[in-house]
Order: sequence, then structure tokens, then C-alpha cells
Amino acid sequence: MSHTHEHSATDRGIKFGLVLNTAFTVIEFTFGILTGSLALIADASHNLTDTFTLTISFIANKLARRKANDSKTFGYGRATILAALINASLMLGVAGFIVFEAIQRLGQPHSIEGGIVAAVAFVGILVNGSIAYILSKNKNDLNMRSAFIDMAFDALSSLGAVVAGLVILLTGVTWVDSAVGLVIAGLLVYNTIKILIEAVQILLEGTPKDLDISAISNAITSQDRVLSVDDLHVWTIRSGYNALSCHIAIEKAELPNSHEIVEDVKAKLEQEHGIKHATIEVELEDSKRHSHHEKH
Repeated sequence: MSHTHEHSATDRGIKFGLVLNTAFTVIEFTFGILTGSLALIADASHNLTDTFTLTISFIANKLARRKANDSKTFGYGRATILAALINASLMLGVAGFIVFEAIQRLGQPHSIEGGIVAAVAFVGILVNGSIAYILSKNKNDLNMRSAFIDMAFDALSSLGAVVAGLVILLTGVTWVDSAVGLVIAGLLVYNTIKILIEAVQILLEGTPKDLDISAISNAITSQDRVLSVDDLHVWTIRSGYNALSCHIAIEKAELPNSHEIVEDVKAKLEQEHGIKHATIEVELEDSKRHSHHEKH
């Protein structure tokens, strides 16, 4: 029941973000065209990509909840990881666009209506900040974190536009607009690369960053009747759901108790390391198969 409530809340948050962001994008485009403000048109274009990324996140969340089947035995949980990868790639593209525009403007200064830019950007802070706050409630999911970071940086971008607009309005100095854009682009690239690295780590079935493989190995062998562990693999099926597979060696006399030993190890792994999906194969210490694994 709690998972259903959590999923419903997440869906409502994304839907709210989609409606609010799309409405603001239309308004910002309109003001940009009426005033001839390239800054507002560029920011509206950025917000348009947010609508796309939120749509991807929504579809991925729906897809991830589909049950496992014969062709997808682990289910569709990694759809959210793919969504995070797509969203992060789009954010890098947006950062590149901001850098290009900023450099162009530094070389070719033009007049900007600072007052209108500041006013519309202030509304952008409220809109993007509200969406980011709602999405922040589920940041443990990589997909939702990518969407949150995108909206949070939109709010930061709007704050930078407000500052730039006010400086332009008060001093007439227009290059500050480009300077703010470059700073925001740099921060966006930094955070986006972190998401890309984590997404790739999951897709390559690397060890989750919050787990220590040595500590897990020690937890398994600390069980009195486990002599050793080998062929140990730990990976992430989807955000927040880690899996493990390994071979454990026991004495021949303990073979009738192998099921109990495995259950004890699984309970310890879940309690101490949060690993809910563990596949453990039991072998005898002096078996040829066990020796083969040790060599590899």
C-alpha cells in the first residue's frame, strides 16, 4: 500500500510539473517575442526541453512498474535509469547551448530590457522552484533526481536572470547576462556528469557506490558455518534495489543445514547492507568446483 501511495505521489508531482512548466514556457515565449528578448526566448527553449525530460521521467516511471515476464525476468525497473541517461544527455546539450549563446553575446553586445527579463525570470523562480521542491521528495530514484536537478538548475538560472536583469536595468552593463549564463552552465555540467557516471555504473552492473564489497564479503564469512565466499557479485537492478550472487563454501557435515545457512546469510545481508535480492550457491570446501572458482 505504501509503495502504491509513493508511486501515486510521484506521478502527481511529475504531472503538476508538466502542466506548470508547459504553461510558463508558453508565457515566456510570448514575452520573449513581444519584447525581442533573446534571453527570454533562450530560457523558454530551455524550459521546453524540461517538458520533454519530465515527459520521459513520467513514461519511465509508468514502465518501471510493469511486472516481470519471461522476456524481462528482472522487470522494467531500469527504464528509469535509461530515462536518467537521456535526461542528463539533454541537459549537457542545453549547457552547451548556453555556453555558445553566452560567448556569442560577449562578442556582439546588444540591448536587453532588464526590467522585463527580471520580472519574467522571477516568475520562473517560483515555477521551477515549486516543481523542484515536489520532485525532491523522491531523490533516491536516479530518474527523479535527474529531473529534480534539471528543475533546480532552472530555478537557479532564473535567479541568475533576475540578478542580471536588475544589474542591466540599474547600470546598463549587458555582459553580466553572459557571465551569469556561463557560471550556471558550468554548474549544470558538473552535476549532470555525476548523474551520467552513476547511470553508466548501473548499466554496466558495477558495484553500487553506497556498498563496500569487502564489508559484504566479511558479513558473509562472519556467519559461523560459512568457511569462505567466492564469485561474489553485487549490482543494482533499479534505483534503491540492489542484488547479489555468490558461492559459499561449507563443511560436508553442514550440508543438511545448507538451506538454513543460506537463509541466515540472506537475512544478514538485508539487515546490514539492504540487499533484498540474493542468490547464494552452496559448495563444499574441498570440491573441485569450488577450487575452480577460487582460481578465477
